[in-house]
Amino acid sequence: MDYNYLITTEYDGEVYSTHRINDFVNASDAWQKIKDHGNAKEFARYTILDPTGSSYTKSFYAKNG
Repeated sequence: MDYNYLITTEYDGEVYSTHRINDFVNASDAWQKIKDHGNAKEFARYTILDPTGSSYTKSFYAKNG
């Protein structure tokens, strides 16, 4: 099966997970659900790569204190 979208999650600079998604609707739904720093101690970075090779990134920082 070909996957058209790739979503990568990084916590504190290390790759935590990679999800391969084959259609726009599911990729869009997954992307919209990303709203915070997740399990990161300092920061989280989420990147989606689309079929044209474009990438988009969301970054979140954990609140200290």
